[in-house]
Amino acid sequence: MIKIHILDCGSTFVDEALPLSDRSGNPLAFTGIGRKKKHQIEVPVTAYLIEHPDALVLVDTGWDTMIRDNARQYEGFFNYFASPGVLPPGKAVTEHLKQLGFKASDLDYCVLTHMDIDHAGGIRLVRDAKKILASKAELEAAGKVNPRYLRRLWKNIPIEGFPNEETDLLGDGSIRLIPFPGHSAGMTGVKVTGNREFCMIAGDCGYARKSWQDLVLPGITWNRKLALSSLEKLQAYGKDPGCKAILMTHDREFRSGTIEL
Repeated sequence: MIKIHILDCGSTFVDEALPLSDRSGNPLAFTGIGRKKKHQIEVPVTAYLIEHPDALVLVDTGWDTMIRDNARQYEGFFNYFASPGVLPPGKAVTEHLKQLGFKASDLDYCVLTHMDIDHAGGIRLVRDAKKILASKAELEAAGKVNPRYLRRLWKNIPIEGFPNEETDLLGDGSIRLIPFPGHSAGMTGVKVTGNREFCMIAGDCGYARKSWQDLVLPGITWNRKLALSSLEKLQAYGKDPGCKAILMTHDREFRSGTIEL
């Protein structure tokens, strides 16, 4: 049996136009610039622990506990302005691991769907994982000057790159890394397959069921054409009779709990 633990790692506040970009005619609405507080909504920040018979795999890291002391300093001006985060007590990824009877050094892999701060921001907490992985395309993008990537958070932490193609993590087909470029250059999904069913951990390929069902792009995209293509691919997975769940980082539908495959 494979278990996917959905880890509630706090939340972030964003403009309502960010998750589903068709909600506003203002092309910059997702940034919050010139928008009133009434347009701001809270969305979850989620990480996932895959408890596999042959490996323990963490997908994304959520926020670092440093956000509790000084969120503005931790996130930087751009990130704090666009999406200030909140991390309640007991919600850090390592606090979840402890509650489940694990510690960071027990992790065989930490896979980053991409390296935005709400996905890779807690990397310091799990630096003792045996391997920390991100796609080569994402690592290349994160190495360039861009306010969405805070390189200081993973300074001196070794991150290995995997190919920009479908990758079999364990060699048995049960955990596959699926390219979903568009939101970022190297956005990656994680397909977890049991005996008859699978779940897709889709990161920020979409924000809610409406995203993949109706092909609604999020407000922030690195490449809109690729983002739409990735949503179409995610839609095909979602319509597969064997799909048990599409899990997206900021989707309120799956905020906590455990899925068994």
